[in-house]
Formats: sequence, C-alpha cells, structure tokens
Amino acid sequence: EDEFIQDEVLRGAFAYRGKMIADVLKLHIKDETHFITAYIKAYDEWLIYFIEKLGQKYKSLSKV
Repeated sequence: EDEFIQDEVLRGAFAYRGKMIADVLKLHIKDETHFITAYIKAYDEWLIYFIEKLGQKYKSLSKV
C-alpha cells in the first residue's frame, strides 16, 4: 500500500482537487481560452493548498 496516498490529510487534499476541477466543469465554459484559464487557476489554487498540507505533514513527521 502507498502510505502517502493513505494519509487522511493528503487524501483529503486530492479530493479537494477533484472538487475544484468539478467546479470549473460545472461552469460549462464554451470558450476554450476561458475554460483553460479557469482550469489553470483552479489547479494553481489547489497546488498552493497542497503545498501547505505537505508542509504540515513534513512538520508532523519531523517531530517523530
């Protein structure tokens, strides 16, 4: 088993990514440029969130 993916916090972060991408898809953006821009923006926001969660995980593992 991959312990990285089994971690609750990180698994939640990946679920959050899915939600953010789904939110973009729900907008039904017809213009390709606007769609790609919205998709990249959502992914960028998720990466910031994910990096924060990785930092928290690193700190918790460093204490062990």
